[in-house]
Amino acid sequence: MRIEVDRELCISVASCVAVAPNTFELDSEGIAIIKNPTGDTKETILQAAQSCPVNAIRIFEDDGTQIHPPIAK
Repeated sequence: MRIEVDRELCISVASCVAVAPNTFELDSEGIAIIKNPTGDTKETILQAAQSCPVNAIRIFEDDGTQIHPPIAK
């Protein structure tokens, strides 16, 4: 699994930090960063991404398939 945070989209709500505090933290600018990509379970990390109100966190499977946010077909 790969995690990406879009710094341009992040609005510093910190719901990701509340849900997965071992994976995410806010940097000195108040923007979410990945402090440990394996700090929480895959399910918890996905819940953290889903909690972001602006979908600033993208989650990909190992094969590159984006699982969050879902891609419209």
